[in-house]
This record gives sequence, C-alpha cells and structure tokens, in this order.
Amino acid sequence: MTKLTYSGLKYGDNDVEVNLLVDIQNDWFEIMHTNEVSQVMNKSTGEYIVVNRNTLKVEVAS
Repeated sequence: MTKLTYSGLKYGDNDVEVNLLVDIQNDWFEIMHTNEVSQVMNKSTGEYIVVNRNTLKVEVAS
C-alpha cells in the first residue's frame, strides 16, 4: 500500500505543523488551493488540514 503524508503550517497559526495521512489505493482525497491556503481532505475518513499555501509538503511513505 502506498501512503502519502501531507503537512504544512496551520493556517492562522504559523507555529503549528499539521499532518494528514492518505492511502492512495483505498482513500478518496481532494486537494484545493486558494490564494492564501491549501486544503487537503481525506474524504474517506472526513479528516482534513488547512495550511498556508506556500507551506504544503507531501512525502511518500510506502
């Protein structure tokens, strides 16, 4: 199973890093961007993160 970890600095609180794990084989997820924020939502679990747009990172964890 291949999993992705999305992370970034929480929108409105630059000292807090938030993470979200997504299994790309089993989860339905969505990534949205605006001028200020990026939102990653794992629609299978209902979890999501909202981060400052320029801080969004993704790592592969297989």
